[in-house]
Amino acid sequence: MNTGLKQKKAGAKMDEFYSSIQRDILKYIDPGIINCYQCGKCTAGCPLSDIFEYKPNQIMMLVQAGRIESIINSNSIFLCLSCEICSSRCPQDVHIAKIMQYIRNEAWKVDKIKVASIKRFYKLFLKEVGITGRSYEPGLIAGLNLISGKLLNDMDIAVKILGKRKINLIPEFVKDRKGISRIVKKYL
Repeated sequence: MNTGLKQKKAGAKMDEFYSSIQRDILKYIDPGIINCYQCGKCTAGCPLSDIFEYKPNQIMMLVQAGRIESIINSNSIFLCLSCEICSSRCPQDVHIAKIMQYIRNEAWKVDKIKVASIKRFYKLFLKEVGITGRSYEPGLIAGLNLISGKLLNDMDIAVKILGKRKINLIPEFVKDRKGISRIVKKYL
């Protein structure tokens, strides 16, 4: 098979992938997204919207327009804190955070995360959760610093935080670590 034909088939496969995400959102995740009229309340409440490539209301517009690839290729859904302020402020009860989480998970499944640092963070985060059953910030930060080659990065901040006993050096474990680990392995 020639290279051009292979690329065409791969492109068609990805087009179907993006279309399936939009279909799933409209059918299962939140059919109410069609009611979004771009009031901007979600964006006004989002604590990170100023660093998003696409603001929450713009992401909803892109979903409505079927431009899922644009969303996945941006940093926005990967920087989302899932705090759900956007969803709680929506006058149309659109579950914005749930939609963004769904797109993020689908992108992860097919390895479509473009920003390498985001990919590293997610892998490390999931590994930590798989081990302890919950987020363990010191382990996550140490892992990120180790990968980046800057092991002592932000050490001055760490000393202050440790001095105030804001974080524990020893991780806390959940009771059903094996169950959590099985769930996490699906995404690693």
